[in-house]
Amino acid sequence: MYSGLDNSAESRPASCPESDHFGGPRLGAFPSDSIHPHAALLALAPDDLTIVQAGGATEELLGTAAVLLPGTAASTAFSSDQIARLRTLAMAERPIERPLHAFTLNAPDAPPTDVIVHHASGLLVAEFDPRREPPPDDSLALVQSMIRRVQPASSVQGFCEAMATELRRVTGFDRVMVYRFASDGCCDVIAECRAPEVGSFLGLRDPQPDIPKRPGICNRISMQPDTRAIAAPIVPEVNPRSGAALELSQSSIRSASPDHRQYLARLGVAASLSLSLVVDGELWGLLVCHHRTPRFLPYRMRETCALFSEMASSQIETRLAAEQLTARLHSGRIHEELVTRMSQESDLAEGLIRFYPSLLGFIPAAGVGLWIDGQFTGTGQTPDAAQIASLIGWLHGVAQDGVFHTECLPLVFPPARAFAAQACGLIALSLSNTPRDYVLWFRPEVVRHVTWAGAPNRPVGVDRDGTRASGSGGAAHWRESVRLHSDPWCEAEIDAAHRLRDSLIEVVRRRIDGIARERRSAQLLQQQLMRQLEVGLNRSKDVAQSLQEEKDRRVLVEADLSQVLRRTVEDQEAERLRIARELHDTLGQSLTLLQLGFDKLGQAAGDRPELQQRIAEMRSLTADLGRQTGRLAWEIRPSVLDDLGIQTAIQNLLDSWSETSNIQFDLHMTLGTRRLPSAVETTLYRVLQEALTNVVRHAAARQVGVILRLSGDEVTMIVEDDGRGFSTTGPKQPTSRLGLLGIRERLSLVGGSLELETAPGKGTTLYARIPL
Repeated sequence: MYSGLDNSAESRPASCPESDHFGGPRLGAFPSDSIHPHAALLALAPDDLTIVQAGGATEELLGTAAVLLPGTAASTAFSSDQIARLRTLAMAERPIERPLHAFTLNAPDAPPTDVIVHHASGLLVAEFDPRREPPPDDSLALVQSMIRRVQPASSVQGFCEAMATELRRVTGFDRVMVYRFASDGCCDVIAECRAPEVGSFLGLRDPQPDIPKRPGICNRISMQPDTRAIAAPIVPEVNPRSGAALELSQSSIRSASPDHRQYLARLGVAASLSLSLVVDGELWGLLVCHHRTPRFLPYRMRETCALFSEMASSQIETRLAAEQLTARLHSGRIHEELVTRMSQESDLAEGLIRFYPSLLGFIPAAGVGLWIDGQFTGTGQTPDAAQIASLIGWLHGVAQDGVFHTECLPLVFPPARAFAAQACGLIALSLSNTPRDYVLWFRPEVVRHVTWAGAPNRPVGVDRDGTRASGSGGAAHWRESVRLHSDPWCEAEIDAAHRLRDSLIEVVRRRIDGIARERRSAQLLQQQLMRQLEVGLNRSKDVAQSLQEEKDRRVLVEADLSQVLRRTVEDQEAERLRIARELHDTLGQSLTLLQLGFDKLGQAAGDRPELQQRIAEMRSLTADLGRQTGRLAWEIRPSVLDDLGIQTAIQNLLDSWSETSNIQFDLHMTLGTRRLPSAVETTLYRVLQEALTNVVRHAAARQVGVILRLSGDEVTMIVEDDGRGFSTTGPKQPTSRLGLLGIRERLSLVGGSLELETAPGKGTTLYARIPL
């Protein structure tokens, strides 16, 4: 079923050594009630495992002809362990719908035989598949390696080509093809990997693939190991207990019909394998393999290929979604810009006319036009105004849901043949619920030459004169010129048009509502505004009250936090003092005693050089420990701060920094002999510690000045450096700004404040002021 073929175009055969159909897009097509003759089948009653039906090579594999097996016990064909396994599978909680490998038969002088089971027609179906080719050692590892090889392909086309290459590499088939179903129901070969001596089917199209689009209708995998072999029937044909035929839709050894096997044989195909590609629950395409000689892929290899096709289907779905997402994001950005512009326009029609060139980027097209108030404005390749006028009259009757689209306008609107070069493809977006004004996108005619695998619009396998194709020579491919079609509109483009229409109609609706409100009487409008004003005032009062309550709560919380912070700092300083005293008094005294002990030990050692040397080393180590303990106690909490006051402590602090840095310090203090409150002295000392730390780490200064002065009831500390400075408006430096934050918090606990003067390259000056 294919529409849009130019009747004047001549269909002509193209030479091809194969046949009129390219043999494969028929996953489970032409089903039969028979199985492959090299395999065997037993249908068992689940309750007692009695053989109900049988078929295939049972005599070769089990030692008994198929006609003699129905009615006998399964123990005639299986061991006791195998019977136990089958009984467990037969009574499974859920039916086994997909074939499951049960066990392997290993008979003397016979190849291993895989036994595969599933439930069908109320029976447990056991299928015997002898191995004629070695199975993969590790199926999962093989699938993983296959997926890794095809993973780098970013586009759908590249991924399909990689799939065909990888499947042929693993299976060794002469030809591997990827089919994709077109929107018109035809099936295209979009990728292929083949042996050099095998003819190519790439680019061919099957007009009647006869594939169910719902994957549940057909098996996910179909294998025809030898198309020339005569299929084996199931005996008896129907279940004597139920009178129904055995359902073989999920069978792994089911044979195709004689017609289909004859058809494959005419192609020169001795073996075929078909794998479904399912995207979003629909049959998107197929992986089809052909071989010129019989191939008996073992069950595990077939399952490996089936798993690969399932995983590849999800990869295709991901890539399709990515391509659609890219298109949606592109149109979404333009959509947002257009709607924003239209919302700011006083007149929608004038706004569209002003910005309509942007619509050409919203949906890719050769031309775009506006029909507003009987006037046409267009850009790019568009029909003329008279042609558009006749098109609009026709659109009024067909644009029912607000967006009309077609890729073959001349076939539904014959006058469009006159401007097919400009408008074979059309998306028409109406700007109101009653079609009147439109946004129109146009795509020109694209003449395509399609090579059909058999002439379209005729039964498969029937020649153009109505006779059935037969013989090994096959019929020719047919090539036709497809006219009066444009490049198709994709789903994302049509969806973008719907979304834009919804947005524009919403803009129009808002305008209409606004005009209606403006037409109300002044009295009603004034009353409404007064009511709104009254409500607004009440809300403002409520908001003001809420803000005041929130402010009061915040003051209380900040007071609590300040109290907690103050207690934390006091506890911290007390703990530092305790630790410093413990280090000085306890550990220091212990080290002094240890030193004296070593002195006495040296006196007692006499004239023993080695012992005297060891004692001297221990005495030196003890002295170092004493000095380090004293320095550590001083850094934690300098005792001079409590004993002699802030001035002496600051002098000692600067002396310590002078020894460990290359900075020259300049100190000026004007407190005289006055002692400040303990909390103030501690705060000033810690502020200076943090300030000097920031200078050494970040300022790269060479000289630092420190001033401590008392003025009235306020003490001021100034720390000035000639370092690199920083910008107070640029990006914050986390490490340095956290130090300033700690200084501010400490000063706030004693009611103090902090000011900074700095600029890049100008150094930094810090002012810390504390009221007394």
